[in-house]
Amino acid sequence: MTIRTRPARALSATLLILIGAVALMLAGCSSSPSKNEIPPTTDTRAAVADAAIEALGRPYQAGATGPQAYDDSGLVYAAYQSVGAALPRDIQAQLDTGKPIELVEAEPADLLFFRIENSQGDDRLLVGLYTQAGEMLMANPGVSGANSGVALFDTDDDFWAQRLVGVVRQLP
Repeated sequence: MTIRTRPARALSATLLILIGAVALMLAGCSSSPSKNEIPPTTDTRAAVADAAIEALGRPYQAGATGPQAYDDSGLVYAAYQSVGAALPRDIQAQLDTGKPIELVEAEPADLLFFRIENSQGDDRLLVGLYTQAGEMLMANPGVSGANSGVALFDTDDDFWAQRLVGVVRQLP
């Protein structure tokens, strides 16, 4: 009785192909998002911006996260929470987390940070939410001559352009 076997070279090639296929399958599994991760979509960014815009006209109140009133960091915090995205509540932590980008790269839901001098002459950090080209939404404490409250602002306005200290992307 003669037993035929594959030549060693053919067996090695088959084994390498099998190992490669298994490695590709495992790599595909490890790159899938966890159930706590927000998918990187334009829809998610739009949902954050839409949630913030729903607060348009609400009053400013220090420490408030809505829905009746907001402060600047509370507004962006609440908008992110509305879509299940994690964002720190503290304004400095909001600036320190995420990816720094240039204003020209901004997309809806990116955060714009400004250094403002308050009535006592002290510096204060404010945050706005980029909504579309040239526009941001902010719970304004009454700076720039505007009434306090949640309002839309022109990012190209000299007042804001001169005080911009950073733009941060929180969503992929």
